[in-house]
Amino acid sequence: MDKYISSAVVAITSATLIACSHSPQQPELLQTYQFDQQQEIILPLSAGQYIRGNIQSLVPLNEASILNPQNQIIKSLLKTGQREGEIFWKVETSGSYRLRLQTNTPEKASVQVHLYGLPLKANQSVNPQDVITSPLLLKAAAGIEKKRPEAEPDFWQKIRQQGTPLLEPQPDGNALLTFLWRGKADNVRILGAPYDGHAYMSHLANSEIWYKTYTIPDGTRFSYRLAPDVPQIEENQWREQRQAVLATVGPDPLNTSHFAGDDIRFGQASTITYGQAPDDKYTRQSNSPQGNTQQYQFFSQLLGNNRKITVYEPAAQQPLPADAPLLILFDGDDYLSKVPTPTILDNLIAAHQIPPMRAVFIHTPLPSLRSKELPPNPVFADFMATELMPWLHHSLGITPSGEDTVLTGSSFGGLASLYVATRHPETFGKVLSQSGSFWWGPDKAHPQWLTAQLRQQPKLPIQIYMNAGLFETKPEFANILQTNRALYQVLKTKGYPVMFEEVASGHDYFSWRVTIANGLIRLFSHQSDETSQQISDE
Repeated sequence: MDKYISSAVVAITSATLIACSHSPQQPELLQTYQFDQQQEIILPLSAGQYIRGNIQSLVPLNEASILNPQNQIIKSLLKTGQREGEIFWKVETSGSYRLRLQTNTPEKASVQVHLYGLPLKANQSVNPQDVITSPLLLKAAAGIEKKRPEAEPDFWQKIRQQGTPLLEPQPDGNALLTFLWRGKADNVRILGAPYDGHAYMSHLANSEIWYKTYTIPDGTRFSYRLAPDVPQIEENQWREQRQAVLATVGPDPLNTSHFAGDDIRFGQASTITYGQAPDDKYTRQSNSPQGNTQQYQFFSQLLGNNRKITVYEPAAQQPLPADAPLLILFDGDDYLSKVPTPTILDNLIAAHQIPPMRAVFIHTPLPSLRSKELPPNPVFADFMATELMPWLHHSLGITPSGEDTVLTGSSFGGLASLYVATRHPETFGKVLSQSGSFWWGPDKAHPQWLTAQLRQQPKLPIQIYMNAGLFETKPEFANILQTNRALYQVLKTKGYPVMFEEVASGHDYFSWRVTIANGLIRLFSHQSDETSQQISDE
């Protein structure tokens, strides 16, 4: 039964919460709550339970948080103004928790709450026992094996002095990079590991040392997170097990280099740069004249939804013509937080690396819509060309030529950029794809769908810059590096003006915030394909 109470508290019995934990198809709680300002749901839970679920609201929420018995917020499920959020939560101690929902909209809120438990394996241990290759760790391991009491304290003392991950340069210019975590745990997982993406660390016997070593090249730049005690799900659910890392993930406690971004699900990340890593100078605030941004609301008849649109205008040092170049970015929230795009544009324009240009940030109305809108979707592509662009023209006086209109995004956003341009090349003549998800297909029988389409179609008047990370190789079915290489070869063979850059990074905004500047410089410098970094023959 729905609840029509302002600032109501609803108690869910412990029997209800535990009884249906054997299957995600049998929810512990699936209820719609209607309230004026605040709703609290009491959740009696036991230590060790793994709780999954989501919330969906018809109005923007100010807050959706989990509070512990001490009335402290331990999880925020969404950012202010959002209407959807997911929960990945491993309960540490038994007690009476609360889910608090708040809104300040004049209309009554209607929020569906779906919570369920996933059963866990009796044995939560994961310990791959990788061979130790780090010289410093080998020395510590030998001492621990010989039961020298000073061996492990000496090791951690050295690690505290130089920080993590442990970097040990090699004669060939590469380096051994060893992730480290200290403590007692059943398992420790890395999110953002080079080449692997997700990887479990190994435990050194008779110690508190967890480790995982990779060989990385000069020029490496990436971010990562560590997750101790990731819930090990009883049933064979690959996607759920992969997402379970979100229950405990956080920054590396021994790494002082952090990359905050603005991400509820993943939180703060730790970063690593090695050797001649790409320069991030354009991402930093400087004395460059600062442009400004303004937000609008736009309703699409084609898509049947309303979304936020943010428009950037460069500093008004001189009048900007209506037909000035235009940069359009998918995942607008991320390209205003994890990527400081206005600052990058300010700096590039001031340095005369690109012409003065405007930027339009396309925000996704709901997180769940991203995977429906951005993979090749003709209705979304038509929305861009036949609704958004005319609105920019008639309402804001923005009328760039197709040749000077750039579509950009990362992952699904990179895929969308190229697809939308191929559907409307007269409107979108430039593409800047960052780690584009060109592995995508409408089904398993049609992987790399867009690459196959471009192979069959006549050449279109589109200029393309694309990049991919050397570390973006897993999972196998979604190998970003290989599928970008394959697309590049098709485009090159068809005669497209295409530039492809491989960088020593992963699927990572810490890299994309640098490579977006590289892409813009190249797209507007008229450099030929021969000046770009070529793919290897491997």
